[in-house]
Amino acid sequence: MSLTEVPRLPAEVSATLLAGSDEIARRLARRLSEELELPPEFGRIRYLRAIVAACRDGLHALLRQLHDGRKPHPAELATLGLAGAQQAELGVPLEVLLRGYRLAAKVVWREVVDAGTRMGGLSPETVVALSEQVLEYLDEISGAVGGAYLETRARLVRQRDRDRDRVLGRLLAGDASDELRRLAAACDLELRPPYRLLACALPADADADRLLGAAWQSSRALLVVADGGVWTALVDGDADVDALCRSGMRALAPGGDGALVVGVGPVAATLDEVGGAARRAHRALDVGRRLRPGELVHEDVELGVFAALDADPEAVRAHVGRLLGSMVDGSARSAEQLRTLDAVLGSRSLGDAAARLGVHRHTVVYRLERIGALLATDLEDPVVRHRLWLALQAHRLLSDDPGGRTLRPVSEDTRR
Repeated sequence: MSLTEVPRLPAEVSATLLAGSDEIARRLARRLSEELELPPEFGRIRYLRAIVAACRDGLHALLRQLHDGRKPHPAELATLGLAGAQQAELGVPLEVLLRGYRLAAKVVWREVVDAGTRMGGLSPETVVALSEQVLEYLDEISGAVGGAYLETRARLVRQRDRDRDRVLGRLLAGDASDELRRLAAACDLELRPPYRLLACALPADADADRLLGAAWQSSRALLVVADGGVWTALVDGDADVDALCRSGMRALAPGGDGALVVGVGPVAATLDEVGGAARRAHRALDVGRRLRPGELVHEDVELGVFAALDADPEAVRAHVGRLLGSMVDGSARSAEQLRTLDAVLGSRSLGDAAARLGVHRHTVVYRLERIGALLATDLEDPVVRHRLWLALQAHRLLSDDPGGRTLRPVSEDTRR
């Protein structure tokens, strides 16, 4: 045999193996079922028949390669690779699939050697040369099968994620029907209340939800996106929310702050309660970002009363206009007065308020005198101070900027 000559399987050996290919395929399938660990459902007749067919097709392709001395055509490899797509759809692990092909190569090669030995048609040199072709074939077919498997698996994962999002979206909208539970089971979504509902404002990062989901994996977090980049999370009912928020912030911004803002809703003891708890979590996030823009966690139990006010903005405008008067007319002087009053009512002393405003303490005293005269009220009266503080919070509710740090004035038209 010359160095350039491609070794081939003798025609009589190929004919003998092809004639017995059905029986070889059945023996190979039995060997695979005995040596590979698979769940019981893969022992069904229909699945075993599919394995026998795949073994027969692969055997034919290998024998043709050994007989003709040529590599499989790309179209042939693509056809054989469909077996990988089928196994992915059935849920067979990739490592099991590739281990099966390695075992198949050994079994088929033994059949080839045995047939050639019986017929006396294979020299030792030919056996060695043909074995290299078998290894090449194994690499090619494994690559085709593995590629089809991974492509199909990625498609199935994307489809499963879309199905899960649809199920969770319906659950958050208040659907806890038997049909929804069946759909959840169909896409391997296990729903086990009680759940704590969280509304999460994430940074504009395509990978943020994956990072947050990984950080909250221990709490069985289920994440679903809503409009405006706000996500809803269902976590264990007894989860430590503060610890979750800290771990989420570290995952999203290891070296910074403010990457995650959370609205904390109540615990939903049943699936029927999930929709209402989710709305309260989103309401807490919305109201909290307007009332307390510097904070990162907003509890519904603390902000529920403001959320109730927010439900009737016209009443809020009327209340703010009556208590704050011309201080909400939108002028620069009025904005300064609002900031001064807010700093004073939110500080322990006039000195602290002056520091927050960046002015001298006497300036704060002078401004307060002007505000007291403008409102015709006694700012030393605790009841008055409480009413004005509440009016300032209500004024913030009228802001259309959830992250705004300044009090926005109400227009003259809205106070009439």
